Amino acid sequence: MRRMKKVAAATLTAIMVASIAMGTTESWARSSTRAAWNNAAAQSKDEEQIVNDACYAEDGSVTEERNVKSNVYANSEEWAAWKTKWESVRNNFCQIALTPGENATKLNAAWYSTTEGETPKIKLMDSTGREIKTYEGVQSVDTDVETVVDNGTTYTLYPCKVTVTDLTENTSYQYQYYVNGAWSDTYSYKTQSTESFSIMYVGDPQIGASTGQIKGENKEYFAMNDSYNWYHTLNNAVSKFPDLSFIMSAGDQINQSSVSKDADKLEQQIEYAGFLNPTVLRSLPVAVTIGNHDSKSVNYSNHFNYPNKQTSSDNTASKTAAGTDYYFTYGNTLFISIDTNNYNVTTHENVIKEATENNPDAKWRVLMFHQDIYGSGYDHSDSDGIVLRTQLTPVIDKYDIDAVLQGHDHTYSRTYQLTSDSKAHNSYTAAPSTSKTDEFNAYLTDNLCYQLSTGEKDGSKVVDPEGTVYFEANSATGSKYYQLIGTKQNYIAARCQSWRPTYSVIDITDTTLTVRTYDAATNEELVADGGVATAYTIVKQADKSALTSEVAKAEASLETAKAAGNFTEESVNALSDTIEAAKAILDNEESTTMDIASAVTSLQDAVKALKTADNSSDNVNNGTENGDNAADNNGNNSSDNNGNNTSDTTGSGNDNADNTADSSMDNEGTQTTDNSSDVTAVNESSDNSNTTVKTGDISRPAVYYTAAGISLIGIAGIVLADRKKKHIKSVSYTHLTLPTIA
Repeated sequence: MRRMKKVAAATLTAIMVASIAMGTTESWARSSTRAAWNNAAAQSKDEEQIVNDACYAEDGSVTEERNVKSNVYANSEEWAAWKTKWESVRNNFCQIALTPGENATKLNAAWYSTTEGETPKIKLMDSTGREIKTYEGVQSVDTDVETVVDNGTTYTLYPCKVTVTDLTENTSYQYQYYVNGAWSDTYSYKTQSTESFSIMYVGDPQIGASTGQIKGENKEYFAMNDSYNWYHTLNNAVSKFPDLSFIMSAGDQINQSSVSKDADKLEQQIEYAGFLNPTVLRSLPVAVTIGNHDSKSVNYSNHFNYPNKQTSSDNTASKTAAGTDYYFTYGNTLFISIDTNNYNVTTHENVIKEATENNPDAKWRVLMFHQDIYGSGYDHSDSDGIVLRTQLTPVIDKYDIDAVLQGHDHTYSRTYQLTSDSKAHNSYTAAPSTSKTDEFNAYLTDNLCYQLSTGEKDGSKVVDPEGTVYFEANSATGSKYYQLIGTKQNYIAARCQSWRPTYSVIDITDTTLTVRTYDAATNEELVADGGVATAYTIVKQADKSALTSEVAKAEASLETAKAAGNFTEESVNALSDTIEAAKAILDNEESTTMDIASAVTSLQDAVKALKTADNSSDNVNNGTENGDNAADNNGNNSSDNNGNNTSDTTGSGNDNADNTADSSMDNEGTQTTDNSSDVTAVNESSDNSNTTVKTGDISRPAVYYTAAGISLIGIAGIVLADRKKKHIKSVSYTHLTLPTIA
């Protein structure tokens, strides 16, 4: 059977290659060729690909076998309550869907209304319920209107879209939306930090896809089952990670792709109703991408109000019925979603180019699409992904994408850091028409277009790596699974098929991007085959040149002060401790720009706080002190301190010290410092053997500067502790009891 599958895959790829080589503009995803392949692929699936045909009891409860290999949240009382509630969920076609706005100050929303000509509105309130502003949007009445018939009742659905603006981070709000002549219930919405934040990443909720795993039931039963699982996955994740900023779903929100018949349209709307039903989604935006099951219907673009919607013909060529690509920013990260059901890669490059050019200061670039070009499961990573790979990999490499989020294959995998092979892949080699394994493998080899990035290839953390890491997410609902390919590909670092729904959490800071994957039922971190950790961190170190320079100057000042022997032990020790704390920040790969800027300032303060034991030795009586120390810090902190001390220590000698430090950091949160200060100049006269060490401004209490040094030590400790504590915190929440379904 596996050989038959490879023949089918080879034949498919040959057809795809020919189609692209002839310059067809029609998306292959919509062609009759793909339909024929899908039918052939379905017939060729062997027992490894179809799992758990009969895992449910007649009453809907989960059998022991299902609990072993897969997961739904077996609770007979709750399941019974859900089946009762389903009657009010299944035809609730007017539920709101929140999506991220074009940046963190905005929130997009979409819903259907059955009232033609109604102005869509969102009333935004503060946490006490006091109204802030009412935002109005647009209803489509001429295009994109959907009609469904359910039990003899016809529903005409008018798409409504609204954008909320001027949101402030770390703020609690309330809101209502206006639909069908009335205001909805009041819902809560809390904005999170943009400096460091967490998002949830899921693959293929695919409401309705448990078809084939449950015997003797109609299609609506499958939607009910998968909606139940989706509800629990989201609730469990949020109970463990209550401060998520939004969700990213890598395609196939629903299962019914066809809308050629009235029954198909109804089925699709019921599945969307199940997807949008969890109350979590009233408070948590979801950024979606177009899966192959989403691609054939305008329902996708009607249900989701994605930002930066593309209108240019260059950026929408060969788009699917569902829509096209989009992008948004959140904090320091650029997120881009492309529709890989559209094989016109030029379209995608145009959007990626626009997104990166419009957001040049983004520290991180994350790309999401459905079809896995670097996955490890049947039945896609060995077929359609190959052709997409040859075209997308150079583009991803060209625009310095840090991480790619994929779906489609219902398995978990993570690649090594991959780069393009720097070759033009404008032509294709036809797949062999023979079933010989060696010939097919030779074809695969000919179509390799990547290289494993130099540097660290193993382990759970890479520092300043080249290339891109590709993640593949398993099903978020447990509705369907695929088997892993027999031999792990050389680009795969970790993979597994746990036969259980999963979700991932992505933590992003100024210097790190970390992805961890969890079992959706237990909230325990997933472990890949061979005991390989699924946790993976990319570190982009902040520019530490300014701090390195400042440490060197501070060490020189410290040695001079020690040599002089007349400075207070307190001020000398404070400087020494501050230097050690600064070195800890230098040694920490994950130190942020703010950490570095604070350390620079603390070092400067500690040097200026050096104080002689006897004030008379500061030559106050015989010299003139002029404060003219300048420090300009561009970044998060700024201070201006002027000091230029001139003092005659002997009758015939005069020594002017001018120590200048120029430290620059780039505009990704970097700092520029110009310091001129006479802090540790040693005055030596040919007529006098006495040596005097000059200090800066001695008018400030030494205790102030000592405190500054101690503060930096604390900062350094917190920097190191926080990196650990954050991860510990993620597994220390008490599992919350899920609410009873009313």
